[in-house]
Amino acid sequence: MIKKIEQGGTARMETYHKLAKALGVRTVWFVSASSPEPVEAAVDDTVLADMRSAINPPIGLAGKPLYGTADAELVDLRSLKQAISSVAAAYHGDRYDDLAQMMPALVRSAHHHVDYFDSEGPDRREALRLRADITGLTGRYLIQIRAHDLALIALHASLRDALEIGHTPLAAAAVCSQAWAMMRQGRLSEVEQLCVATADQIEPKMSKATPDELCGWGYMFLRAAAAAARNNRMEEAREYASIASTAGTRLGRQYQDLSGHKAFGPMNGPMLAVEIEMLDDRPDKALELAAGIPRDVGRGNTSGWDRHRLDLAVAHARTGNVEKAEDILTAIRREHPHWLRYQQYARDAVRELMDARPRMPSQRTRELADFMGINM
Repeated sequence: MIKKIEQGGTARMETYHKLAKALGVRTVWFVSASSPEPVEAAVDDTVLADMRSAINPPIGLAGKPLYGTADAELVDLRSLKQAISSVAAAYHGDRYDDLAQMMPALVRSAHHHVDYFDSEGPDRREALRLRADITGLTGRYLIQIRAHDLALIALHASLRDALEIGHTPLAAAAVCSQAWAMMRQGRLSEVEQLCVATADQIEPKMSKATPDELCGWGYMFLRAAAAAARNNRMEEAREYASIASTAGTRLGRQYQDLSGHKAFGPMNGPMLAVEIEMLDDRPDKALELAAGIPRDVGRGNTSGWDRHRLDLAVAHARTGNVEKAEDILTAIRREHPHWLRYQQYARDAVRELMDARPRMPSQRTRELADFMGINM
C-alpha cells in the first residue's frame, strides 16, 4: 500500500490515519488535491434523481426553484409535522427503502408550505422550522448512504432556515450533521475548527441549560473529538470527549428525540472515549473504558449504540477473543441488517475476523463476509 501511495495512488482515510500514527504526523498531511480517477457512472446517480430534485431543484430565470408538484395549494402544518415524525421513526428504524420514497415528497411539501406562508408570523416560523427539520433529517439519511455532497446541500438549507427563525438547537443539529458529512470526506481539520468555534458560540449556562442546549453543545465536542482522533491529535480528542461527557452527565439520563431528532446523555461521551482508544490502537484500554459506560441511564439511539458495538467487536478481535467479536457482529446483523450493510467500519470489522483466522475462518465469519459482500 505504501508503494502504491508513493507512486501517486490513493488510499482510504483509515489507511492514512494508520500511516500518520506510525510517523507521528497529522492524517491530513497525506491528503493532497488531485483529479479523481475516472470511473464508470454509478447507478446511484439515477437512484437519487428524485432526491436531488427535491434537495437541489432547478432554478429558472425568475430566480425561483422549480419544485414540480401538483399539490402546491394543499398546506397543513399539523399534517406536515406528523409526517416528519413518521419519517424520523423510519430513519431511526433503519427503513432506508421507505425513506428513499418518502423524503423527496416531504421536502417538496415543506418548500411549498414556506412559500405559501410568505408573510411574517407564527405560521411562517413553523413552516421554516419544519423545513429545517426535514432537510436536516434528510441530510443525515444521505450521509448514511454515503451521498455526502448532496447531504451537505440539505444540511446547509436546514441551517439557513434554523438561523432565520433563531432556533439555536436546530441550527446546532445541522452544524453537527454537517461536521459528520465533512468528516466522511476527510476534512478533519475543518471539522475540528468548525465544532470548537460553534461550541464557543452556543455554550450554555450550566445552571440553566435545557436538554436541547446541552445536546447541541455536547455534540459539538463529540464531533471535534472524532475528527481530532482521526487526525492523530489524540490528546485534544480525549479533552473534547471529556467535555462532552460533562454535558451528558449534567443531563443524568439519555434523552431521546431532542432537536434534530438527536439522542444525548451520559453514554455519549464515554462511548466516544472508547472510539478514540480504538483509533489509537489501544483495544485493551477501549474494553476497559467500555466496561465503565453507565448502563442504568436509558439507551442511546440505535445507530450510535451499534457503532459502539462495532468498536467492541474490533477490540475483541484484536485482543484474541474472536468468538466474542463474532457474537457482536452476528447480533447486529440480526437486529439491524439494513444499517449494517452501509457501514464501512463493519466491513473492516469482518476483515479483522478473517485476518485472525486466515486459513480456517469459521462458518459465522464466512456468513458475515458474504452478507457484507466481502470476497473470502
